[in-house]
Amino acid sequence: MLPQRLYPEARRREKPSRRPASLRAVALACVLVLIPLVGGASDASRLQVTGMTFIANRGDGRDLVLRADRAILTPHTQQAEIFEVRAEFMGLEGDRNFTMHCDRAQLDIETNDFEATGNVSGTTAAGERYTAPWVRYVHEDDLLYTDAPVRLVDDTGHFSGNGFRYHVAERRFKLLGDVRVVQGR
Repeated sequence: MLPQRLYPEARRREKPSRRPASLRAVALACVLVLIPLVGGASDASRLQVTGMTFIANRGDGRDLVLRADRAILTPHTQQAEIFEVRAEFMGLEGDRNFTMHCDRAQLDIETNDFEATGNVSGTTAAGERYTAPWVRYVHEDDLLYTDAPVRLVDDTGHFSGNGFRYHVAERRFKLLGDVRVVQGR
């Protein structure tokens, strides 16, 4: 975690930065401990980061915040492979629209899209809790989705389906295909 007195932007949300998200991610990565990967010539352009935080600001006060225990950045492709990931999308009032946890994700630093895999779970703004083998987030469309089997728990029960669509800006969750009520919780 960055010391707040030295890096107040790491904690404050009152004054959103106007810098592009990719520039902020690179700047933050430079502040953290950067360790070149050991290996062949192809690894020379990759950096390993410990304790990465990536913030994608939409310019209207809504932020996607990804935190990872470890990341491998490939600057020339604008890609990051991130591990032990925690994500949250903050709404206009600073409230959470969704959270997500996973073992690994592939992040496109330029578009702010990501694909999460391995023990994926999360919660929507309405409190629906989901688990799936993978999810994708498309930043431009404000869409979190999967076409893989999913389990959903909300105030009304336990459900399964063949995927979901969560429209982040609208806070609308839709369970897809062969939706079933799961008995015996």
